[in-house]
Amino acid sequence: MTIETSSELRRAVRDDLPGEVVRLYRLARCLTQAQLGVLVGYSASTISRCEHGDGPLHEVTARRRLADVLDIPGEHLGLAPSSTRRDTPTPARAQRRPASADTLHTGRGDLVHRRTLLGGAIAGAITGLTTTEPAAAGHIGGLETLLLAGGEQAPALTTAAATAGLDAARRAYADSRYTDLTGTLPALLAGLHAAHGQAAGSARDSLAGMLARAYGLASSVVTKFGDDAVAWVLADRGLGAARETGDPLTLALATNLVAITMRREGHHQTAVHLLTTTATRLGADHGNPDLSVLSAYGRLLCTAAYSSAQAGNAAAADTYITEAATAAARLDGRLVAGQLVPFCPSTVAGYRISVHTALGDSATALHHAAAVVPADIPTAERYGRYCVDTARAWYAHGRPDRATQALRAAEHKAPGELRRSSVRDLVTTMLYAPTSTPAGLRDLAGRIGATV
Repeated sequence: MTIETSSELRRAVRDDLPGEVVRLYRLARCLTQAQLGVLVGYSASTISRCEHGDGPLHEVTARRRLADVLDIPGEHLGLAPSSTRRDTPTPARAQRRPASADTLHTGRGDLVHRRTLLGGAIAGAITGLTTTEPAAAGHIGGLETLLLAGGEQAPALTTAAATAGLDAARRAYADSRYTDLTGTLPALLAGLHAAHGQAAGSARDSLAGMLARAYGLASSVVTKFGDDAVAWVLADRGLGAARETGDPLTLALATNLVAITMRREGHHQTAVHLLTTTATRLGADHGNPDLSVLSAYGRLLCTAAYSSAQAGNAAAADTYITEAATAAARLDGRLVAGQLVPFCPSTVAGYRISVHTALGDSATALHHAAAVVPADIPTAERYGRYCVDTARAWYAHGRPDRATQALRAAEHKAPGELRRSSVRDLVTTMLYAPTSTPAGLRDLAGRIGATV
């Protein structure tokens, strides 16, 4: 008897138990939870939660990925039936087409109800933006708690506890421990909201600044996981908190994160306008500004340069990245403590790689990559980004072997960077390219959960 004809499977499909469906197919494929986790990019404990009907299994993308790996017919997981089966290897980019919310069906309607509620929460959270609102988030699971943290009942954090929590979260991000952050940030956000609601005067302003930074962290982490709509919502909440403080620096840093999410949703020109307007207001291009202001100014211009490059505006990209380099030089080697992404010459060099790769000039991108001294990169997160961006440039330059070396270097120091969906897509594309597979690439794909 095959898995498709088993009575257990028929009951699980009939009763709308997708976790049980996953478990039965996993056992039929002779995989442990840990082995399946490696294939889809989850931990064994996350697979266990999925099989109990919890966690990422509420996400359309997670169900699609599990269906692809275990060869489960989509309708068995409440998905729209797929017109193709995986009889022959197909690139993951074609396999994992984005699914809209209406392709996820349930017999009980509970998930649809939760999706409706979450969509309402997102719509209510987006304020003060002049562009089209992002679509409702597709994540109902691990990232959901970040969206709902503001409405959760929690003990108010003391100032000391809030400061310590933010410092620990920032260090985790710098170390590329993104999965850890999705577990700790919801409680931090809930505790900050509770404290902020009880405070008044300068204490309330201080807690608003902490909320802005915490939501900035949350948005940055969610961006790593590739959920741009949720990241936009979180960034905008951070911007709202920043506005409450009235502090131009806090507002500038929050604006930068909102612009990043806008750019990722395709609003390049609006993002550039927002970034350059905010940078101009800082007044860092003349006089003797504070180091924190100069650093924020440089970060805004780096983001503006990359946004311009993605929009195909090479002249604007060059103008902004050149001014950012000038700002970095004015820092004279001094780093501003406590920043989520430290601003320094190596930061600008990393953006130059991305800018020129986006403009289709891989040779210039690699020239800038070669000039970077790895020891000068201040955090593991930045080192991982540098390696990944260099890998993209090498692949665009026709050297998948060098791209693989760069990715393996990133894995050594910042393994969290390689579990980003965009990096897994890059690895899968390299695997299915009509060229010889570089040594070590297939093993790397298995370790990071890329489709093989």
